[in-house]
Amino acid sequence: MNNYSEMSDEKLIQFYLSGNPAALATLVELYKDRIYTSIFTMVQDKFIAEEIFRDVFITIINDMMIGKTADNGDFLQWAIQVAHRLCIEHTRKTKMAIVLDEKVEKENTDTAVDFGIPVIANNTPFYESHGKIKSMIAMLPDEQREVLALNHYAGLSFKEIAGIMKCSLTGALDTMKIGLHNLRKLMNEKEIVLR
Repeated sequence: MNNYSEMSDEKLIQFYLSGNPAALATLVELYKDRIYTSIFTMVQDKFIAEEIFRDVFITIINDMMIGKTADNGDFLQWAIQVAHRLCIEHTRKTKMAIVLDEKVEKENTDTAVDFGIPVIANNTPFYESHGKIKSMIAMLPDEQREVLALNHYAGLSFKEIAGIMKCSLTGALDTMKIGLHNLRKLMNEKEIVLR
């Protein structure tokens, strides 16, 4: 019996393509938390994040069936690229739906879309601060929020982020710097102190 958890991503992909479903299950288990968290940070909705998470693996399986695999055997980066693309597609569809709704229901000016994260009720200062920070990250522009999610939650390097976002390394670093600056500014405005 093979110990899949000790194999490289590339080897696991090869084993999966050879008819070993446990190899893909190992890849999912290794990276699921980082992939899901990066998706959730981008879309800010648990149900949509779960749907996109499933779609990421359906897309990857379909890609593998037609011979497309991870660059350099890096499954996490491949999955994050697919997730990023699906999140952007979702955001575009949502924005289009909002625009169409506004055209159809011009008279209803009270309609608002809530992109905030519900803060889980927990009495510890850490969870209170963490929840407030997550809701402030949700207030950042899309690009800044995405770079923060890909770096902090998915653990990708700025070189990997630049590849996913199709920008230069300097562009990714600048976006992160601006995002952190804006996050600090929001924290000062809201008087959030990390404990």
